[in-house]
Amino acid sequence: MRDEDGGRRAITAAPGRARRTWARHPRLGMALKAALAASLAWALVRVVPGPAADYPYYAPLGAVVATSTTLTGSVRESAQTVTAISLGAGVALSVDALAGPNLVTIALVVAIGVLVAGWPRLGSARSWVPTSGLFVLIIGNTNPTGYVLGYAGLTLLGALVGLAVTAVFPPLPLAPAQAQLQLLRDTLADQLDDLAAALRQESPPTAEGWEERTRTIDPVLAGMRAAVEQSLEAQRGNRKARRYAEDARQQVQQARALERLTLLVEELTDALSATERAEFERVALGPALRPAAARALAALADALRSVRYRTAEPEASRAADEALRRLTDEVRRARTATQDDLFVAGSVVDAVRRGLVALSPPDDVVARSLEAPDPPEGAR
Repeated sequence: MRDEDGGRRAITAAPGRARRTWARHPRLGMALKAALAASLAWALVRVVPGPAADYPYYAPLGAVVATSTTLTGSVRESAQTVTAISLGAGVALSVDALAGPNLVTIALVVAIGVLVAGWPRLGSARSWVPTSGLFVLIIGNTNPTGYVLGYAGLTLLGALVGLAVTAVFPPLPLAPAQAQLQLLRDTLADQLDDLAAALRQESPPTAEGWEERTRTIDPVLAGMRAAVEQSLEAQRGNRKARRYAEDARQQVQQARALERLTLLVEELTDALSATERAEFERVALGPALRPAAARALAALADALRSVRYRTAEPEASRAADEALRRLTDEVRRARTATQDDLFVAGSVVDAVRRGLVALSPPDDVVARSLEAPDPPEGAR
């Protein structure tokens, strides 16, 4: 009976896993749509009369070019590719009017084509300008007009088919953007844990020790920005966009909050690694404040990891708030017992507080700001 129950659960779970895999990897859908568009373009071009029918392979080529991860991207890439091909064909026809293909005309077409390809509006399709010029000059030399009609015209036809398929099955890559947001959260949490581990040591790390604990966050941040930007682009002209408008809006809010938190974590890493070193006779925190600072940073990391889609779990947030209060109390006690400015300790308090605000939904930001402890004087 257990085997039967396990089999039923596996069968029930399989569609869910398949949907999640499909959502997280939009290139799977892009591949299927490209294949469908290319097949439809090939079937359509077989009934096209005239000289263009001699070059049917350019129709599926246009369909593939027009298939992108977003509808807006498909329109943009189609327009850029057809424009680049037309410009290259124009260059080749102009040069061919002077002389047929030879060493000089080939060099001239390539040189002019590369110069024209520098037009920024062509984007990634710029390489089609010299390529198209060479094709028209060499392959289409016997019938340049018919070849240009077949090349540019059928590419455009295929692109229209590709756009139609993309419009019918519009992609909306929210899942990849959410995965990138989670990856950035995990990276920031790992960095906070590394800082906390360094502060738990009996003596602070050396410069080399801090360097080993400093993570490279910029590539992860760039990946998150690109994924969210692609998700926003995918909403333009997308018939499914209204249904998922709230999800997309929350992703933008999360992205902005994580960008602020990234800056806080990087500034905090720089401050601690520059002031809390084993080589220094006087350090910023010292043994009195390092344990409380480590607990606060670790609690912020736990709260960050607990975020699921919108905000941190209440229990993790409360634990981080309590760790922050304890750190603030320790900094205040230390300030009454020493003449040190405690600027870095105050910056740790402020960074943890602002980090917790960044993890709160917009409706809770004001409430959290009112409830949070005041920073010590060293942070002001």
